[in-house]
Amino acid sequence: MRILALEPYYGGSHRAFVDGWRAHSRHDWDLLTLPATKWKWRMRHAAITFAEESARWTSAGRRWEVLFCSDMLNLAEFRGLVDGPVASLPAVVYFHENQLTYPVRFESERDYQYALTNFTTALAARAVWFNSAYHRDSFLDALATFFRRMPDYRPLVQIDRLRDKTAVHPPGIDPFPLRTGRSPGPARILWAARWEHDK
Repeated sequence: MRILALEPYYGGSHRAFVDGWRAHSRHDWDLLTLPATKWKWRMRHAAITFAEESARWTSAGRRWEVLFCSDMLNLAEFRGLVDGPVASLPAVVYFHENQLTYPVRFESERDYQYALTNFTTALAARAVWFNSAYHRDSFLDALATFFRRMPDYRPLVQIDRLRDKTAVHPPGIDPFPLRTGRSPGPARILWAARWEHDK
C-alpha cells in the first residue's frame, strides 16, 4: 500500500512517531513535512502548503491509497484545496494532543479556533487514532461540554459519529540497549513528565 503522510510539525513526538511507524511498516510512504516551529502558524497554513506540494507530486505521477496526518493538519481545509486522486483518499488522523484539553495556565488563554480545527479534522477523517484511551475520552467529553455552551446548532450528534471511528494506538518505544550488569545501589526510575507549560 502507498501512503501519503502529512506532518506539519515534524519534530519531537510527532517526528519520532511518524519516523518509527515508517521504519517498521511494510508499506511505501511518501512524507511531506514542515519544520517544528510556530505551531499555530503550522496549523493555519499547512493545508495550503501541502495541497500545493501534493498537486506537484500528483502531476509527476505519484499516487497513493491512504492519507495519514497528525492533529496539526486542518484536514477538512486540505480536502477542500485538493482535487483529483488526493481528494478522495481515505484519511487516518493521529492525535498526539488536542487543543481543547491541552493544559494552559489560564483557561482564558485557550484559543478555541484550534480546538474546532481538531474537531473538523477528526470529522473529515475515515479513522481517528489517539495515543491513549484517556486522551480520546477526555477530548470527546470536553467537546460535548464545549458545544453545550454554544448558542445554537450544537454538533453533539457528530461527537457520537466521531467516537465510532476512533481507535487507540499508543506510540512505539525504541528499546533501550541491554546492560550486562547492574550498578550497585537502589534502582533508579526516570519519570519523564512535563513540569511546566511549554506553549
